[in-house]
Amino acid sequence: MRPRFLKWALGLAAGAGFALGAAHAEPLDYYLVPGVDYNQGIVKPAEVFGHDVGDQPVRHDLMVSYIREVVEQSPRMQIKTIGYTHERRPILFITVSSPENLARLEEIRTNHLKRSNPETAAEASDDLPVVTWLNYGVHGAEASGMDAAIPTLYHLAAAQGAEIEDTLKNSVILITAIFNPDGHSRRAAWVTQYGSDLRALDPAHEVHNQVWPGARTNHYWFDLNRQWLLQTQPESQAWLKEWHDWKPEVSGDFHEMGGNSTYYFHPGVPTRKHPLIPARGRELLVEIAGYHRESLDKAGTLYFSEEGFDNYYIGKGSTYPQVNGSLGILYEAGAQMGIARESDQGIKTYADNILKHFRTSLSTIKGAVAMRSKLHAYQRDFYAQVADLVKDDKVQGYVFRAPEDPTRVNLFLQFLARHRVEAYALKGEVKAEDRTFGEGSYIVPLNQVQYRMAKALFGKITEFPDKVFYDVSGWTLPAAYGLDYAAVTSGLKGKLGDAALGTASADAKPVDRAPYAYVFRWSDYYAPRAAGRLLNAGVMARIAKEPIEVQTTRGVVKFDRGAVIVANDLQTVDGASIHAMMQQVAEEDGITVHAATSGHTLNVGADLGGRDSVADLKPVKPLLVVGGRVSSYDAGEVWHVLDHRMKMPVTLVRQDRLSRIDLTRYTHIILVGGGSGFPKEMVDDVKAWVKAGGTIVASRQGAEWAAKNITGALKDKKDDKADDKKVERLAYAQKGQKDAEDVIGGAVFESDLDITHRLGLVWCAAMWPATKTPPSPCQCPRTLMRRSRFIPVARSSAAIRRTVA
Repeated sequence: MRPRFLKWALGLAAGAGFALGAAHAEPLDYYLVPGVDYNQGIVKPAEVFGHDVGDQPVRHDLMVSYIREVVEQSPRMQIKTIGYTHERRPILFITVSSPENLARLEEIRTNHLKRSNPETAAEASDDLPVVTWLNYGVHGAEASGMDAAIPTLYHLAAAQGAEIEDTLKNSVILITAIFNPDGHSRRAAWVTQYGSDLRALDPAHEVHNQVWPGARTNHYWFDLNRQWLLQTQPESQAWLKEWHDWKPEVSGDFHEMGGNSTYYFHPGVPTRKHPLIPARGRELLVEIAGYHRESLDKAGTLYFSEEGFDNYYIGKGSTYPQVNGSLGILYEAGAQMGIARESDQGIKTYADNILKHFRTSLSTIKGAVAMRSKLHAYQRDFYAQVADLVKDDKVQGYVFRAPEDPTRVNLFLQFLARHRVEAYALKGEVKAEDRTFGEGSYIVPLNQVQYRMAKALFGKITEFPDKVFYDVSGWTLPAAYGLDYAAVTSGLKGKLGDAALGTASADAKPVDRAPYAYVFRWSDYYAPRAAGRLLNAGVMARIAKEPIEVQTTRGVVKFDRGAVIVANDLQTVDGASIHAMMQQVAEEDGITVHAATSGHTLNVGADLGGRDSVADLKPVKPLLVVGGRVSSYDAGEVWHVLDHRMKMPVTLVRQDRLSRIDLTRYTHIILVGGGSGFPKEMVDDVKAWVKAGGTIVASRQGAEWAAKNITGALKDKKDDKADDKKVERLAYAQKGQKDAEDVIGGAVFESDLDITHRLGLVWCAAMWPATKTPPSPCQCPRTLMRRSRFIPVARSSAAIRRTVA
């Protein structure tokens, strides 16, 4: 009965409702503009993909092949590879304009850039083409934001007629396809893996619910749409260089949002705007939005604007342009992970989202051409306002330093250079915020073209007219880099030294052959990488637990706690190899290595061979808990810094596999935010691992789990009792002295022993030799030394109990 019933039920369902999910491809004509003639000699997507756009995810390698072929066939396009992802996928950058403009492209770019400098702005002709930037696919899971590049490029290459010719004559269109190839590839693989002959419309289907870490992020699980500012990933570094090399006047950023939403485009909520974005910028956003409305109205598409989204955080693709003289526009389609999905508004398809993004791509290009003169004027005025802004600002610049870590300063200088913010070595001294900055300090003057960007990076905005945030509101970057910095309110005349751009690595100093030991600071950014390099090579290294002053081949050098010591003694690696590794540490890790001439330091009780003042370093083998409810953003940051930056092997283990892992193989367990922790049945095992010497490094919810389950420092609220006692915080360096206050080292205690009890008799016999007669109760000794084998139970004090324990 069951097989026949199943056959009947499936047949009925197929005839009644499943036909809605039947797979069908949308032809290319579905996307193209009605009434426009297209050059049939331009290769069509299906000829390369083997399927139509929107039928299934486009593999990144096929997309790359198709784009290269289209560019090769079209005299309107140029292409170059601007970078590679962590997984070595290329990031393509396509320039689109008329053949005549492409022939003089560098001339156009150079003249266009003059507008962004008040000193040369008057030389920039208003007859120059408008520069429009379209970036597709910064979030890998938001597939229509990537694949909309395909019909857009085809249209720009194949469309014919007066309208497209006029558009290309008056435009330089810059397209990055795609921003996040690694995330896109994860998404395509998942949807293909769970693809069916019939489209899975149910939102609960696996095709719409990709497992941890999803496809939104890049290889190391970074949200690349927050990377316009932070610039730690190769994708963002590649595209930001091109952005600043062109300084486009309009920048479109294509995304997907919640599946039950319709379609969104900027401007955002009027009151939610970063104060450094000019009011005129928002006025132009409202004007160009009219072109999107016109296009979507004509198609009968539901949409909304000025709702939900803001322009506070300058690190997003739609806000960063707005503090750099451009109009940044966010576009959001109602997402569906698979090819089609049910929503509150009915069935939504991947193809329909691509079509909406295609239409607003064209309306962005059209609006930019129509507003060309206004956009030229706005960009010129944006930078011309700098003089007045500087004049009205009591802050003249920002000074910063990190003398204990030149590499960290160097990285920050590179960061500023990517944003085209000028920095200089400080000449002489500057007093700022009750501190004096001198040699080894750097200064960022606000009187520069990138005034707004510099102000945004260093400023501390604490008040906003609207308290609702879609994203973060604070991002003071020198604090994020751990720099000592201050705002300078005095004049900077004569204080600017040489321009400081930051080099690829800190300048390496030659390492002297060490007569006794090599020593370097732990405060150097790459010191963990250097120490790991040595330990993994079998070199014995030690770490100073106290500040030390060491006599070296170049004089006395002071080191803070944490100095790494590599002595010549007791090594199993030959001296020549150790010296070569030290030179490598200096060159590749940017660390200054000192050559100590003696094991004796100028500090009392802190010699290089010390027993208590120095500790041996051991190789670490960390385990990072991932998957499950763990935040992929938090885990990705840890993975990136250990693996990519510090070159430290780290084992990634999903939460659902923890019970099958031998914890004794690992020295450290790393728990991050989101829901990091071990299953209940493993808590005792983790406690035992900690007692055996294991170390837990925990943050956010991971720290809460450890405090509650391992240390007992955090109790359930129902167990909490009011405690008004103030807890005194003590420095770890005081631990030895403080512990000594509670240790009884040979004290004498008075006791009252009842020797009529058996325990008393046993003790009494033990205290008196067998050759002597035990005393009577009144003659029993009334003293008890701490080292006695037996303790009287009568009237024993708390001090005795603590001593025994």
